[in-house]
Amino acid sequence: MFRSSYSIRSEEATMLLFDSMGWELIQSPAYSFDGQTRSETSNVIFQYTLSGEGRIEVDGSVHRLTKDNAFLVTLPSMHKYYYPEEGSEPWEFLWLNIRGPLAIPLWNQLTAHCGPIVQLPQESSPIRLLWSMFEDIQVHEDRNLHALSAKAFQWILSMDSLLKKPNMLTDHIKNEKLHTAIQFMKENLHKNLSLDDVANHIGISKHHLCRLFQKNLNLSPFEYLRRRRIEAAASKLKTTDMTINQIAVETGFDNASYFGKVFRSYFGVNPLAYREQDVEFSAKHVFFET
Repeated sequence: MFRSSYSIRSEEATMLLFDSMGWELIQSPAYSFDGQTRSETSNVIFQYTLSGEGRIEVDGSVHRLTKDNAFLVTLPSMHKYYYPEEGSEPWEFLWLNIRGPLAIPLWNQLTAHCGPIVQLPQESSPIRLLWSMFEDIQVHEDRNLHALSAKAFQWILSMDSLLKKPNMLTDHIKNEKLHTAIQFMKENLHKNLSLDDVANHIGISKHHLCRLFQKNLNLSPFEYLRRRRIEAAASKLKTTDMTINQIAVETGFDNASYFGKVFRSYFGVNPLAYREQDVEFSAKHVFFET
């Protein structure tokens, strides 16, 4: 067995705390954990398979854990995970253990979306965050409990966001054509782009372009572009002295009147009121969820 794991002990009664995490390479049937006999309470575990294969039994059902498969379990609960048999390919995985009064309720919210088994691409944000945490601990020796607990909570939010949008599990950055289309839009916000312009740039039909955005982002290409334009316009209103008409032109709107109408639909006020209302709209930059 090859193992690199880290645990931080504390008697703090904070609502959510980092407990431990690690990387392991298992090739012995002696590796087995029973969720009903372990000593931890109010703990939750996420374990992500990098290569090889393991098994988990949850409520009487056995699941194979192959590359990109992960499980989410609470302690205590009716589960058992283990290395299947001698001679199998070594099971390599990354795991995270979190504890505290909030841990199990948050875990239950996650499993409500996906069940105890989930498949995640290695490029997905939760897995990248896990590796970042592991690197912080192992390489940078950043072992501050509160900082790690904050990162663990950030990881939970990342999982929650991803699992609420199952089609996002393909990770849109992994899709080269979608990524290229997004970059093209961002670089040309000031232009009067059409669907044909974007589709031709990446070499697909505009109908395929619409399906690509809808499948991965739950947005039409036009709505995605409009949100980026409104974000850019809102930033310019707060950070420059440009006129409303100049901002409209700079962010790709035909005229100030149309710009004002669209802007009001997002913020509930016209651009001038947004610029002047520093109390209600104090942020210099606003971003809309994609």
